[in-house]
Amino acid sequence: MSTPKNHEPAEAKPTAGTEASPANAASQRDAELAQMRHTLRTPLNHIIGYSEMLMEEADERALDSFTADLQRIHTAGKQLQAMITEFLDPATFGKLDGTIAVAATISTQVIEAEDFANDREPETVAHALGGHLLVIDDNEGNRDMLARRLRHQGYRVSIAVNGRHGLDFLAAHSVDLILLDVLMPEIDGYVVLKELKSSKEWHDIPVIMVSALGEIESVVRCIEQGAEDYLTKPFDPVLLRARIGACLEKKRLRDQEVFYLKDVAKVTEAAAMVEEGNFAAENLISVAARGDELGRLARVFQRMALEVQAREQRLKQQIQQLRIEIDETKKAQQVAEITETDYFHDLREKARTLRNKVRGS
Repeated sequence: MSTPKNHEPAEAKPTAGTEASPANAASQRDAELAQMRHTLRTPLNHIIGYSEMLMEEADERALDSFTADLQRIHTAGKQLQAMITEFLDPATFGKLDGTIAVAATISTQVIEAEDFANDREPETVAHALGGHLLVIDDNEGNRDMLARRLRHQGYRVSIAVNGRHGLDFLAAHSVDLILLDVLMPEIDGYVVLKELKSSKEWHDIPVIMVSALGEIESVVRCIEQGAEDYLTKPFDPVLLRARIGACLEKKRLRDQEVFYLKDVAKVTEAAAMVEEGNFAAENLISVAARGDELGRLARVFQRMALEVQAREQRLKQQIQQLRIEIDETKKAQQVAEITETDYFHDLREKARTLRNKVRGS
C-alpha cells in the first residue's frame, strides 16, 4: 500500500529485549544481499551461458548473420551481471551513485565481453580429454547448460537433480569427476562433499565445486573439505575446460600409481608362492604385459620361476626313476639271497630227481 502524500512512513520501533545489535543487523543484511545476488544471477547465468554456446555453434557452422545479435545478448547479460554484483556488494551497498556506477560498469563490461569474444577458442570434440563426469545441481537450467557445454567438449555426462540423487547414482556407477553445486535444498554441496571424502570408495574422485557464491570463505571451506577446485558461475568456457582437464590428468596419474602398486604387490605375492612351491605363471601375465621396468622384472621373474618349476619336475622324474631302479635291485638281491640258501639247493635237487624218475618211467 502506498504512503499517503506529505506523510513519512512510520519508523518501526524495536520492542524491549528484541533490539538487534549493529553487528547482527549487518550480518543479516549481508546474508540477504547474498541471497538476492544468487536469486538474480541464476537466470542471468543461463542467458550468458546459452548465448556463449550459441555463438560457438554459429561460429562452427559459419552462421555469421547470427553472431552479431548473439554477441549483443551476451554483452547485455554481462553488463547486467556486473551491475548486480556491484550494487549488491555488502561493502559498497548504498554508497555508490547509481548513474556513475552504471556508466563505469557498462563501459568495463563491454570491453571485457569484446575481449572474451575475440580470445575465445572453439571447443570441439577434437580438443576433449574424455572422461565420465557427473553434474549435481538442483537447478534444471544450470544442469542443462553445464551438461550441454561439457558434452560439446567431448565428455560423457550424467546428471543428478540433488545431493541425495547424486550419492545414489555413485553407488551404482563409476565416474571420473564430479561437478557439485554448493547451494541445494535438503542436502547442500558441503554435506555431499563431506560424504564423498569420508568414503573409501569415493574419496579419490576429484570434485569441482560450482556456485554463484564468490565469497572466499566458501572457497576455503570447500578446499579444506577436499574439493579439487572451485568455479563460480557463470564460468569462462576456456577456464572450465582447463580446470576439468587438470583434474582428470591428476586423477589419471593417481590411478596409474595405484595400478602400479597393485602390480608390485602381485610380483611380491608371486615370490612368496615360489617359496611355498605353489607358483602359478598366469598370476603374472597382466604385469608381464607392461612395457616399463616393472613389466620387464615380472617377465624375468616369470621365466626364472618357470625354469625352477621345470627343474623341480625333472628332479621328481629322476627320483621316481631312481626309486624304480632301487626297487628292482632290491628284488634281485632278495631273489639271489633265496637261491643261495641250502634249503633252495635241496629243493632244486629234489626237483631234478623227480624229473628224472618221471622220464625213466
